[in-house]
Amino acid sequence: MNLVVCPFHDWKKCEKEGFRTRDAHLILEFEKNPLVEKILVVDRPISIPEMILKKGWWRTKEGKIIYKSQGICLTQISEKIFVLDLFSLDILMPLILRKKWWYYIFNQPFVIKAIKFAIGYLQFNNFILFLWNPISSGVIGKLDDKLLVFDAIDNLLAHPELNYAKKEIDQGYRMIKKEADLIFTVSESLKSFFESSRDDVYCIPNGVDVDFFYSFTEMAQDIKNIAHPIIGYAGKIQDRIDVELMGFLSTCLPDVNFVFIGQVINRKTIKLLLQYENVHYLGDKHYSLLPQYLSCFDICIIPHKVSELTSSMNPLKIYEYLAAGRPVVTTNIAGVDVFRDIITIAKTKEEFLNGIERYIQAINQGNDISGKLMKSITPDHYWSTKANKMVDLIIQKMEKKCKL
Repeated sequence: MNLVVCPFHDWKKCEKEGFRTRDAHLILEFEKNPLVEKILVVDRPISIPEMILKKGWWRTKEGKIIYKSQGICLTQISEKIFVLDLFSLDILMPLILRKKWWYYIFNQPFVIKAIKFAIGYLQFNNFILFLWNPISSGVIGKLDDKLLVFDAIDNLLAHPELNYAKKEIDQGYRMIKKEADLIFTVSESLKSFFESSRDDVYCIPNGVDVDFFYSFTEMAQDIKNIAHPIIGYAGKIQDRIDVELMGFLSTCLPDVNFVFIGQVINRKTIKLLLQYENVHYLGDKHYSLLPQYLSCFDICIIPHKVSELTSSMNPLKIYEYLAAGRPVVTTNIAGVDVFRDIITIAKTKEEFLNGIERYIQAINQGNDISGKLMKSITPDHYWSTKANKMVDLIIQKMEKKCKL
């Protein structure tokens, strides 16, 4: 099969930050599957304002350019993976629309024409269109794909940072519910969101590449001078972090250092966290460095609010924490219950505090449970297993559709 994918996080972003997101991991695993012939990754078109604000370039830097014209660049990354980058001369609309730019730009005729050109250039036949973002739904019904697949990472309607784009997000979800041949979701909550009379919605939780967390040799430099015990968080820093909980923990544990790494989405959140002397923010880190930082964390935490948004998620970081052999304390969010026998799931701030204190005591007594934690990540949790299951379900759907 050939795949035309519109990822949530484009290839340029992955080049810069590392392939750390669900869509990035799955694309790399699809590449390894012998049933997948070629993959065309369609990056979101880039405009001049975004290039200036984010200090980036409009096309990928790695790979071999196999076609380039005005505002169009087709790059071969590997034997199987190709990336289509598009440049837009639009100046005002990206600034006005912000994230709604996705919905606007993927409805533009020149974008559809460019995608069709790339599909023809690569000689894709009977290809599958695979989407991750509901507001890239403008491509639906315009590319002559044989099958439409959607993978829901979380419920964007519940995302507080995207309230201004709810209309476009809702329109995208409605179109996907109507037109998609197959839907994957990261959580059971999201599965219920998409299910009605259809029976082709499958919950496939996140995964992990365990070998990746055994492959580092050096310690992260900027954490060396922070005293242990170190309680760490690796992930996006946004509204879902329970700042009140973190204030309680940092006050109750003045001799403990809390270290955050990850992309800042909500500046107010990080500002509130850093008012405490024992809370440290070390910046966003390339994914290749994550094992180094996790190895320095004595305990890992997921201090997320329990909300409609977090009930639709499946925290990727819990798989990474456990693959690195780190004890985990988390709030009672969706997706963590599967590991309830080996992690601490706190329903109150006091339970969260007690969980951290128990792990610190165990560490001080020399009790090493890292091996047990690593063993909790079985082949069922590997990204390769998740991707291969998706491919198998796509093939079954294709076969079923051809018989109709």
